[in-house]
Amino acid sequence: MKRTNVYVTDQQLERLRARAEHEGVAMAEIIRRAIDAFLAWDDPTYAPMSKPQTRNGALIPRLKDEGFPAPAV
Repeated sequence: MKRTNVYVTDQQLERLRARAEHEGVAMAEIIRRAIDAFLAWDDPTYAPMSKPQTRNGALIPRLKDEGFPAPAV
């Protein structure tokens, strides 16, 4: 993995923090997931290379179980 910096709005940061806390993962993992969903949006051949990261071995709740639609892959 490579490190990079991004600029986000206050609202985006607040939402990222809340989502990361809710799912028990780092904000970076939420951002990686969003990037993967974006890249797969119009490229059915794109597939993420790694499994999702968790904090403290906690299971990541499935977004679809929480009412979020799965990204088109």
